[in-house]
Amino acid sequence: MINLEGKTAIVTGGSDGIGKAIANKLNNLGAKVIIFDIKKPNGDFEYYKVDITRDIEIKEAIKNIEKIDILVNNAGVYFEKYLEETTDNDIDYMVDINIKGTFKVTRNMIDKLKETKGCIVNIASCLGLVPELTSPLYCTTKAGIIMFTKCLAQEYADLGVRVNCVLPGPILTELLEKSFANENDKNKCGNRIPMRRIGTPDEVANVVGFLASDESSFVTGGIYTVDGGVSTSSIYSK
Repeated sequence: MINLEGKTAIVTGGSDGIGKAIANKLNNLGAKVIIFDIKKPNGDFEYYKVDITRDIEIKEAIKNIEKIDILVNNAGVYFEKYLEETTDNDIDYMVDINIKGTFKVTRNMIDKLKETKGCIVNIASCLGLVPELTSPLYCTTKAGIIMFTKCLAQEYADLGVRVNCVLPGPILTELLEKSFANENDKNKCGNRIPMRRIGTPDEVANVVGFLASDESSFVTGGIYTVDGGVSTSSIYSK
């Protein structure tokens, strides 16, 4: 049985969507959950208003935190733009959050994680494995997070710090819900997934809970898709 009693977990982007489900899951498993976000969460969580692109804000928040056992790098942004439409500002915005922000948070917390022999769970996307033609920049940043995970897993394995990655597919968050013009659009999205439905935030959180626990004590460098089979797609499955 998964038990995170006595553990302290940081969840970036934990106020909404998948991050909110992860924060709730870790809390229900007994962890003390601290949320880093630019938006204040609902619920009884310790919270620091942190823009993960700003090193100084990360450092100031960490000063108040005694120990860190679990880091979930969930904060990220998504938009669809073809290559020719993508501006320099678009590139800076997405890379600053999805890549540099994740790197900065981890860099600032790694010493505390080494002290506790803790673990890191990075939230990437199945689009880090398979392309979405309308969002090459997003796919590239999430592929980067997958490689970041593998590099850190190898670097810190002998120090007892585990690093794994979860790759959600289409997940029914408020943001995704708003992207559908009607119920028919939503059904079309679900039918394109091999399992013929859209996933839920809790289904992602369940995998994160396992990876954050001692139940996965010999697991590091793992890449876990939670996508209903999207990343298994090939020309034969269209």
